Amino acid sequence: MRSAGPVLRQQGELGRLRWLELAYVPGLLQTERYARATLAGGRFDAEDVDRIVASRLERQAILQRPRPPQLIAVLDEAVLRRPVLDQPGLMVEQCEHLAELAAAEHIQVHIVPTDAGMYLGLAGQFIIAEMPDGERVAHADNQLTAQFVDAPTDVAKLAKTWEIVRNEALPRRQSTELIKEVAKSWAC
Repeated sequence: MRSAGPVLRQQGELGRLRWLELAYVPGLLQTERYARATLAGGRFDAEDVDRIVASRLERQAILQRPRPPQLIAVLDEAVLRRPVLDQPGLMVEQCEHLAELAAAEHIQVHIVPTDAGMYLGLAGQFIIAEMPDGERVAHADNQLTAQFVDAPTDVAKLAKTWEIVRNEALPRRQSTELIKEVAKSWAC
C-alpha cells in the first residue's frame, strides 16, 4: 500500500494517468461548480467543501504544466447524463469544459455508451498512475476509504481491466462529439 502523497503530490513524476470513472467527471476535469455539486448533500460542512474544492482545482494545474502527463479518461455515458438538481446550466458548463479539455493533445476522453450494456468496468472506478520509469500504482475510492495499490500483480490486473473497458469505449473523436451532443441536450 502507498499513501496519496507519492502518487498525486509529486506530480512532476507522472507520465500517464489512466482513469475509469462511472459516477462523476474525473476531478482533474471538473469545473468548480461541478466539484462543489459532487460534495453537496450534507456530508461535508461549508469549510470542508471549500478546502476540498480548492485542493481539487489546485491539482488540475498538473494538466497545464510545460510537460504534463498524458491523461486518458474513460467515463460511463451516465456520468454525462446524470442531472444535478437545482443547478441549471451546470451540466452544459461541465460538458463544454470536458469537450474543450479533450481537444488538448495530452488529454483523451473516451465514453462507454449506454448501449454497450453490462461491461467489466461497472465493478468500480480506478486510476492507474504510471511514472516515466514505468513504475505503476493504482488508486480506487469508495464511500469510506481510498485504496492505493502498488503490488505489481494487482496493478497488472487493473491494467488488463483497463484495456478491456477502453475497448468498449468510443474512439476519441466520437466521444468528443457525444460530449458536445449531450451538452446541447442540457441546454434545451
